Amino acid sequence: MTRPLEQAIAAIVCTFQEYAGRCGDKYKICQSELKELLQKELPTWTPSEFRECDYNKFMSVLDTNKDCEVDFEEYVRSLASLCLYCHEYFKECPPEPPCPQ
Repeated sequence: MTRPLEQAIAAIVCTFQEYAGRCGDKYKICQSELKELLQKELPTWTPSEFRECDYNKFMSVLDTNKDCEVDFEEYVRSLASLCLYCHEYFKECPPEPPCPQ
């Protein structure tokens, strides 16, 4: 039986592979793919009022090498940043019982 962290890593990789390549390079996510990924995979974290300029800005932040696409390393960095923000946010919350195994 796989552990939750193993499942999370597999989900991160599989999600990238599912969206990458529809616009060309199978190892990168273009802006339309990123927009679809955010809307479908992080719906509660992507405000419905996100405008096209918001996606453009988000893309420019993720696209550190400025090739107008997000490669796997840029994608993972963005998820790591999201994890850091969540960690900081939840430090202030009361402790929960351990996750079920």
